Amino acid sequence: MYRYRMRKQNCPNCSYSWFENLKDSEMKLRKVDFIWINRDQKFFEWFVSLLTKLELDQADEEPEGRFLEMHMYMTSALGKNDMKAIGLQMALDLLAKKEEKDSITGLKTRTQPGRPDWNKVFQKIEQEKKGKVQVFYCGSPALAKVIKAHCEQFNFKFFKENF
Repeated sequence: MYRYRMRKQNCPNCSYSWFENLKDSEMKLRKVDFIWINRDQKFFEWFVSLLTKLELDQADEEPEGRFLEMHMYMTSALGKNDMKAIGLQMALDLLAKKEEKDSITGLKTRTQPGRPDWNKVFQKIEQEKKGKVQVFYCGSPALAKVIKAHCEQFNFKFFKENF
């Protein structure tokens, strides 16, 4: 993010600002998809201030699209297709649209209920064609196996750290 932010230039005489293109040797990283999966709301709290700052830093119009895209999932929430949760999800969606922020984290990025559909996640990343994809994972060994299998299917390089 530091290198990405350093691209921003400001005119000393007016309020005009723009983003310089970096050479490949200066910035090989084109995009970051940050996927954070938590069981419940309290686990989002300790990290949300940094994520809010990163969202605000990207508030300017980006010519190449968003450098950092966040994906939040709360596994204790009922999934969107669960009949018991449809009313609650509709209310949360309406509230998020009205407030322009997520009611769970306070971020502009919407927290999704349930677990990610890894096929959809990886297909979207593949279709963006931003170059070589590397997946860095930190979490439980059981989920690492699932993600590694998807990485192999999509020819993404996989790195992990278990805790």
